[in-house]
Amino acid sequence: MRVLHVVHGLPRGGLENGVINLLNGLPDDIEQAVACLDSRGEMADRIVRDIPIWVLDRQRHDWRLPFRLARVIRDYRPDVVHCRNWNTWLDTVAAHRLAGRQGKLVWSFHGFAGGADWPQRRATISRWLARFTDGLFAVCRDSAQRYADFAGIDVDRFRVLYNGVNVDRFQPGMDRAALRAELNLPPDRPIVLTVASLTPVKDHAGLLRAMRDVVDRTETNPLFLWLGEGALRGELEALASELDLWAHLAMPGNSDRVPDFLATADVLVLPSRLEGMSNAILEAMASGLPVVANRVGGNPELVVDGETGWLAKQGDPTDLARVIGRLLADPAERGAMGEAGRRRAVDEFSLPAMMRRYADYYREVAAP
Repeated sequence: MRVLHVVHGLPRGGLENGVINLLNGLPDDIEQAVACLDSRGEMADRIVRDIPIWVLDRQRHDWRLPFRLARVIRDYRPDVVHCRNWNTWLDTVAAHRLAGRQGKLVWSFHGFAGGADWPQRRATISRWLARFTDGLFAVCRDSAQRYADFAGIDVDRFRVLYNGVNVDRFQPGMDRAALRAELNLPPDRPIVLTVASLTPVKDHAGLLRAMRDVVDRTETNPLFLWLGEGALRGELEALASELDLWAHLAMPGNSDRVPDFLATADVLVLPSRLEGMSNAILEAMASGLPVVANRVGGNPELVVDGETGWLAKQGDPTDLARVIGRLLADPAERGAMGEAGRRRAVDEFSLPAMMRRYADYYREVAAP
């Protein structure tokens, strides 16, 4: 069978990482191709198979795009056309119909990169698009329920397919001291890592306020290390200066060495106001790190509160600081939670498990 993945592109990001995992990992009897509506993106370089990629160069108000995508569908003749998130759905539905409804059409909802403050017209359009879409799924139960409630779509139409993580690429570090020296990190300070884009929904500002509380109350001299870039960098740097936190904060930006940074860290903190199925959390669990995250979105479906990490109250920097401080003060608890998280990642969220879920779903949808 053939699957055509329709994405806005393959830049650095969690959704895009999941697509790359599928392209590299689905069984060989499932042929795959990609249609990038906007641009190719740097993560396409991580594809290890010979995968056809069409780049359709979408422009503003590009009414010709569905015709270009329809030509790709007609030429490739997929059994399943899988588009993701809001910014591909309308164009793909139009193209699918222009192509004579070649193959079954699937739409999936992956999360809240821009937050959940959606215009009401999107709900109306979503209900209409769902009528012409054969299968709907989300990457966690919370996302399925949230979008169903927003759009007025029966939640029973949504399946849930959890993401997976490469537990061989992400695993506890064997020589933390050597890795820290290589990455120019302090050898003896506890490192609290955050891997997230510098965007409003990730709420780094709330984390800065929690950090001020942690630094004031602990004697462990932690280093908070942020991997990620975004439009809020300048604003966050100004707030860090205002809170006098630069002795405890490093912001190296994006990195291709996330597994190594995770292997050197002691705790992962994800301060997001909203999340779908967080790849950062999965990668931290696989790396043997305890996770601190807000009790929002799909986070409670990943983090077992009190067992693999701690869930804090969203919008409450004091509560976030409390659980970060608790882990910094208790290396034994950090170790036990990290080991439990690693076991959970291997048992329930490995890439082979993810590949089985997706392969079974695609075959089910494509069946006559």
